[in-house]
Amino acid sequence: MKRGRPREFDAEEVLERGVEFFWTHGYRGAGLTELLKHLGIGRQSFYDSFGNKREFYQKAIDHYRSTRLAHVLGILQGPGSPLENVRTAVRFFEALARDEKQRGCFVANAMLEMQSEDDELRGFLDETMGMLENGYRDALTKAKKQGELKAGDPKALARALTNSSIGLAVTGRLGQSHEVIADIYAGTLAMLR
Repeated sequence: MKRGRPREFDAEEVLERGVEFFWTHGYRGAGLTELLKHLGIGRQSFYDSFGNKREFYQKAIDHYRSTRLAHVLGILQGPGSPLENVRTAVRFFEALARDEKQRGCFVANAMLEMQSEDDELRGFLDETMGMLENGYRDALTKAKKQGELKAGDPKALARALTNSSIGLAVTGRLGQSHEVIADIYAGTLAMLR
């Protein structure tokens, strides 16, 4: 049986470069040729390893989930004060807003770009957003049980925090000043009083 050449790239590194590419350009922002150049792999290796551009896009989103989103969820599930963990998680989104690249939130960008085109991908993105909401809800429920959170329904507050966190990150894409971002961050945290 004839075997092809061994793969000469690390799939995780290629996926990370894919996240960076799509985060900057979006799905429709550049063609396959530009994507392959950015990834540093050939067309056939791309198809053999990742499928088509659409399949690679979903794999890049899944990579984002297993890296950056997993980091935020780890913060929310971490030891110590659950309410402080929530505050720390919101800081992640503040950092996205302050990012000099002004890219906003990768998942929110994808949701806006693909919302009416691809039901399967939309469901995957909704599930991704739900993971963040559930992480907030679990931490807030724990904070309420421990007496750190006095008022508010953890489920409703988690939805509001998810919306505010994503909105905060998207604000960075709008090129808002650090003062505006600081005000939005403070307002988001005010929900936790």
